[in-house]
Amino acid sequence: MEQLWIMRELGEQLYKTVEENNWTWQLLRSSSQTLPSDTYCRCDIYVDIQDSKHATHFVLKYPSAILIEKT
Repeated sequence: MEQLWIMRELGEQLYKTVEENNWTWQLLRSSSQTLPSDTYCRCDIYVDIQDSKHATHFVLKYPSAILIEKT
């Protein structure tokens, strides 16, 4: 179910690009501060791309994506 939510939020083309390249989804979830019954209040979605060439191409193809370099 979570993967369907990710696809809906990102769009089918972007989702398929990540899946076809076997890049790793990195999901950072946080619980609701006000309603304990809410499973997630927020979910940040990251894609781990090891190859810098592919990472650069990804950012150019999807300009709304934000490049975050590992330290």
